[in-house]
Amino acid sequence: MKKENVTHRGVIESVGNKILIIRTEDECRCDGCAVVALCNTKDKSSELLTIDTPHAADFVPGDRVEVTATSSSTLRATWWALVLPTLIFVGVILGARLGFPSLGGWSIAVGFVALGLYDLVLYKMRRKLAQKMIWKITKI
Repeated sequence: MKKENVTHRGVIESVGNKILIIRTEDECRCDGCAVVALCNTKDKSSELLTIDTPHAADFVPGDRVEVTATSSSTLRATWWALVLPTLIFVGVILGARLGFPSLGGWSIAVGFVALGLYDLVLYKMRRKLAQKMIWKITKI
């Protein structure tokens, strides 16, 4: 297994229509992970992962599994959660400062408004983006 992959071991809590909810057994160290937004934290020693997969019917509650997010998925999540918002924020501030010099410090406020709008769009698209995450689920 590649080192860039994010891997967790856990037990399936419930199975839905193309959805698995998995309680991780190990303490998840997701600090700095852009995929952490897809996880539902319950406590510090374990987390609930909600995973969209067409193979959900192959599993039953109680199955022990290993869940791996590919490095391309984590890079995609990093792009959407970290890189693109930074580019938008800096671009809007620079554009406002160059296009409207009279705005002065208000260009920063405009940058935050643009970031808020981006977050709103990202929130509305969260299900679609979560479906693009590629998870490999194996029974152990």
